[in-house]
Amino acid sequence: MLIRARAQKWNSEENRLREVERKVLAELMKNSRLSDRELAKVVGRSQPTVSRVRRKLEKEGYIKEYTVIPDFKRIGFEILAVTFARFKRSPNTEQLTEIRRAARRIEKVMTHTAIVVTSGIGLGYDRMVISLHENTAHIQSSRDL
Repeated sequence: MLIRARAQKWNSEENRLREVERKVLAELMKNSRLSDRELAKVVGRSQPTVSRVRRKLEKEGYIKEYTVIPDFKRIGFEILAVTFARFKRSPNTEQLTEIRRAARRIEKVMTHTAIVVTSGIGLGYDRMVISLHENTAHIQSSRDL
């Protein structure tokens, strides 16, 4: 039932993407570094058409940003830990700011640790912490802080 509702939303008139727009978006999700010329070859359209479609997708908010996914192992991190949390009451803005400050303090003490705190809803949880660690010893020492 839920899947059907989502499919109807995806296909609703206001959210409907043409086939070429879906193809361009799908290919950019695989590799956002593709030039419009390379993208045109993959989706089977002309380069001017692909350039126009990309601009439209950006302007209308279907593409929010382009990003980089680094090779974490090459920069010294071997472990990516994902921690889910559930609050009885959602923290207010001030409390979230303090949580993020605490994460930054841990990062300063733990030279080979990086932490991202984000909100989100799913699996019964409302917060997620993503941390990168040099090795298992760093995970244990971050728990002790």
